[in-house]
Amino acid sequence: MSKIRISILILAVFIIAGSFWHVIANINQDKTTGDIRPYVKNPWYWEYNGEPIMLIGASDEDNPWQWKDKKLTDQLEFLTSVGGNYLRCTMSDRDEGNIFANKQLENGLYDLEQWNEKYWEKIRFFLEETQKRGIIVQLTLWDHFDLSGSNASGRFAIHPLNPENNINWESGTINSGGDYYGGSLSNNNQIVLNYQHGYIKKLVSVTFMFDHILYNINNESSLGAEWENYWARFIKDEAQKINKDIHVTSMQFAPGTSVRHVMTYSDIYSFAEVSQNNQDALGAVGKKHYENLIYWRDMIASGNKGTMPINNEKVYGQGLGLNTAAGTQKEAIERFWRNIFGGAASTRFHRPALSGDGKSGWGIGLSEPARNTLKAVSMFLEEFDIFNAIPYEGCKTAGSSIDADYCLADIGKIYAVYFPTGRTTVHLDPWVYVNKVSVQRLDIESLEWSEKEMLKPNWDQYDGIFWWGPQRIITLTPPNGRSYVYIIKVIE
Repeated sequence: MSKIRISILILAVFIIAGSFWHVIANINQDKTTGDIRPYVKNPWYWEYNGEPIMLIGASDEDNPWQWKDKKLTDQLEFLTSVGGNYLRCTMSDRDEGNIFANKQLENGLYDLEQWNEKYWEKIRFFLEETQKRGIIVQLTLWDHFDLSGSNASGRFAIHPLNPENNINWESGTINSGGDYYGGSLSNNNQIVLNYQHGYIKKLVSVTFMFDHILYNINNESSLGAEWENYWARFIKDEAQKINKDIHVTSMQFAPGTSVRHVMTYSDIYSFAEVSQNNQDALGAVGKKHYENLIYWRDMIASGNKGTMPINNEKVYGQGLGLNTAAGTQKEAIERFWRNIFGGAASTRFHRPALSGDGKSGWGIGLSEPARNTLKAVSMFLEEFDIFNAIPYEGCKTAGSSIDADYCLADIGKIYAVYFPTGRTTVHLDPWVYVNKVSVQRLDIESLEWSEKEMLKPNWDQYDGIFWWGPQRIITLTPPNGRSYVYIIKVIE
């Protein structure tokens, strides 16, 4: 064969190979673009399939993947029908009827070296069905409440991980849930660590097949930075082996500490989880709840990594507040809205009561009030581009004890004001000089928009003193004490 023919043949091979890798690169690029990730144009929020997305949701269980097929799909359909697109998923097995990860033998004991295939089929089915409906899943790896109690009582007494209940571990390998969670690492218990490694590798071999999952290391963690960071790095290393980007956080008992933690270890965490801000016991009520969000945004923005999403996968509160740690249903709904107006990337109602008396409940789940709220939020987001807006301090309540100065703004273009229940008036300063605006209000209870009204802002002054000349002030007063969202668009 001549040198010319050989050269042509080599060139053709390179062209074909180059085309092949160009196609592969495009496939990988498209796949990366499709994954849930911080929104490129505004990383306070998420994007999915290349489009920004505000995550809102509710569910009647923390581990709905454990449900039977139709019960799960009915809940998913219910959620999406009212505008929901966000679910919490703990890898938990502590509720009645839940199945365990390991195979149970005929003698009733469990074999920790064999998996219960039904367990993995369920989580796979759950992820398939949520992805099909565009529902983002926030998946929690560990929930230490699964092994509460000792080997004499509580969940640990019946769990496969109790050495008395499996054929693999000798008595005393672990004596409590504390020995398993956190203790495996701090005590360098290689027997338990090897099992944990195997479990997480098996789990991510399933979850990494999907593009709609956010990862949380621990539920209400008090296990320490070493434990949380160990598993965050572990799953990120596993993802890196297959060139996959994942986004990880860890929820601690104190919401402010959660923010400090992810900022301190920003090499492994890419969003904050502040659910504990949404309850009476560890969080805050009323305006303080909102102010916490604003403060954490400021701290995150000034940190080394800069902007990252702030998630709220649990909004507590139920009924009249018999569970005083959680708060009331009224407060839950207002927290849900304040999360949105505080610039959070996600908000979701926590599960409902665990017993008929309602005293042990922590949230309102996917109840009628929750569904109504999801519908109202969806209606608001259809009219207001939240991804170009910021929490705005240019609105003040007037002559009222009710805090209603919750505002979002794309300054000079569009503003939104949230009014909780109660009669009050808000003065909105658009900051730039505005001559004419349209005003429309959404009645959150009736899910109805008012007709648009054209207004010319009034010249006004602050506290009787002209600080730098009179300002254009837009005065908003709802017609009654119900809850409203106002949208104000600049016309001229």
